[in-house]
Order: sequence, then structure tokens, then C-alpha cells
Amino acid sequence: MNKGEDNLVRTSITVPEQLLQKVNELIASGYFASRSEIFRQALREYLQRIEWTERVGDEEYFGALTYVFQHERAEPELVKVQHEFTDVIISTTHIHVSPEKCLEVLLLQGPGKRIAELAKRIRGVRGVEQAKLTVVSSEGE
Repeated sequence: MNKGEDNLVRTSITVPEQLLQKVNELIASGYFASRSEIFRQALREYLQRIEWTERVGDEEYFGALTYVFQHERAEPELVKVQHEFTDVIISTTHIHVSPEKCLEVLLLQGPGKRIAELAKRIRGVRGVEQAKLTVVSSEGE
């Protein structure tokens, strides 16, 4: 158990049935001990990524922001956001996943704070279902 987790609190969440089925399959395969453990680990990882966006400064980073979205619902707002961040977006790739969904990958270079703000804005667009930011320092650290 991690430090600070000795006072666990019970809560409940609502997830799509297919997602819960995948969680149960991972547990049955031995990847995780329980549903609680998989959700705790996923939350820790997600919160660490979000916390980076809150503390990063103006150091230069390279990165990729990959996201899946509902085409008709999100695309107009996504285009607007992308136009506000042309200073850090160096390339965009767009793939049609299905008639309703698309995947985009933005290749990024620039101040970490600006990249973090872009990721925050993309995640906040209604219709974005998943978004993952991966960054590396230009210093190689």
C-alpha cells in the first residue's frame, strides 16, 4: 500500500459495461488483484500526468498529443483550439476510425507550459473521448 493510502474510502463509479468487462478480464488474467487496485493505479497515473501540466514551466519540450473524438460533436471546436496553438503544433495527422469517430495526433514543440495548456484545452472539448499527452524534454531528461 502506498503512503497516504491507509485511510481508504469506499466510493462508486459508473462505467460502460464493455469497459468493466475488460477490467474483469485483466483481473482474471492476473494483471491486477482487484477492481479497486486497477482503478487506484489508473487514477494515480492519470493524476501524475495532469499534475505535470500544472507545474511545468517554459522549458522546451517535444511531444505528441493523441486523442479520439466524435467527429460531428467536437471537430469545429478542435479546429478553433488548434488555430490558437499554431506556435507549438508542428504537424497534425487525422485518421477516420469509424463514420462517427476520428483520431488525431498533434506533434508538438515549444514551451512546456504552452503544450500543457493545449492538452488541457483539447481534453476539455465536448466529444473528446480520450486524450494522451506524451512529452520529452529537449534536454533529453
